[in-house]
Amino acid sequence: MRNDFQLAVKPHQNLSLAKYDNYHDDLQVLLSTIKDNGRKTILWNHARGFMLDYLSENYVSNEIKSGQVFSKPGEALRFIINRPQKGIDYILEDFHHFIGSKESYQPNVGEIRALVKELSREFNSREQTVFFFVPSAYQLPSELDPFFRSVEKNETQSTNLLDKYGVLLNSTQRIRKTKPLIGCENYILRLTQILSQMEINNPLLIGQPGVGKTAIVEGFARELHNGFVPDCLQDKLLYHLSLNSIVAGTRFRGDFEDRLEGLMKEVLDLKDQIIIFIDEIHTILNAGSAEGAMSAGEILKPVLSRGEFPCIGATTFADAEIFSKDRALARRFRKIVVHEPTPEETFRILKGVAKCFETYHDVKIEEIALMATIEESMEILKDEYLPGKAIALLDSTCAFCKMNNATTVGEDDILEEVERMAG
Repeated sequence: MRNDFQLAVKPHQNLSLAKYDNYHDDLQVLLSTIKDNGRKTILWNHARGFMLDYLSENYVSNEIKSGQVFSKPGEALRFIINRPQKGIDYILEDFHHFIGSKESYQPNVGEIRALVKELSREFNSREQTVFFFVPSAYQLPSELDPFFRSVEKNETQSTNLLDKYGVLLNSTQRIRKTKPLIGCENYILRLTQILSQMEINNPLLIGQPGVGKTAIVEGFARELHNGFVPDCLQDKLLYHLSLNSIVAGTRFRGDFEDRLEGLMKEVLDLKDQIIIFIDEIHTILNAGSAEGAMSAGEILKPVLSRGEFPCIGATTFADAEIFSKDRALARRFRKIVVHEPTPEETFRILKGVAKCFETYHDVKIEEIALMATIEESMEILKDEYLPGKAIALLDSTCAFCKMNNATTVGEDDILEEVERMAG
């Protein structure tokens, strides 16, 4: 059972209304979910102000001095507005007492409502969220409703199997680890368009290994996370499903079918909230088809044809021929051909991802090293494709430089790495 809050924050809606049924249990769920997304928390309530002692293991701040509890709601809001905190989210307990409800309005809440609006405008440029933790029956006043998004906890929808056999690509924690995507905007637009169709809404990315098919899906996941998608795709969860994990350990006939049908049931129960990504999708033709059992393809065909199992597939040109032999399955997908980028396009891609490698390896990459990476990878890795082979060579070189306490990666370092690879 998925027992958490959905934390994806849309642009202009960094104020979230987190509703609870059981105060203490749901507060722990919200705290744990924020922590799982790689962020720290400041908790506030009217009695104790900012409860630093309560969450000392998660948060230490030099901004709040001893004795500065800010127990008054106006003081708390002004502090949050004026003190940007990187990697910090706030939970304001029972703040509905101070902003009023849909049915009531007290004269003294006007100032607090104005500060809430100012807070929303200020947070448009911040990667922070303020959670107003309120009872489930609470309704916002109409003037504040446009500034909030609801993150009610839903314990009736289960994603046990999806979480076990898949990876949620548009989670906040995953997005932070994703490298920037350069030069693939048209592919993402086409993928988004196909997913938005009423019929045959399953994109199939076809391209050579290493051209960036998975990176395109990760780029789409970022668009989902940021809310830059059509209304019909808003708030969907994108799972990367591993068929190998589903097959692993299925010793008896019917085990695989049971697992896959359980996954299908979870997707169907979530009522159009899930998109599945299957890399090397041609493998579904044989996955699980031992001793007369049904293959994954045969199990999935009915729900794919009805549009009930939105699926992004990826495969190579050679394997796409295998996939196309099952015409009934293949016609449920729309092809997107992903071409190998030119050296010039690859250079722009490397410039875009270089910062990630610099941060990870704690080195500085010279621009001339990027050109050398492309030229040398094209020379020695003729059976592989850009940009994948160039990125792999750059990563390997950075790792070697870091191991030898070098602080800069230059052209000579690339050439030396090529010699080591050649043996």
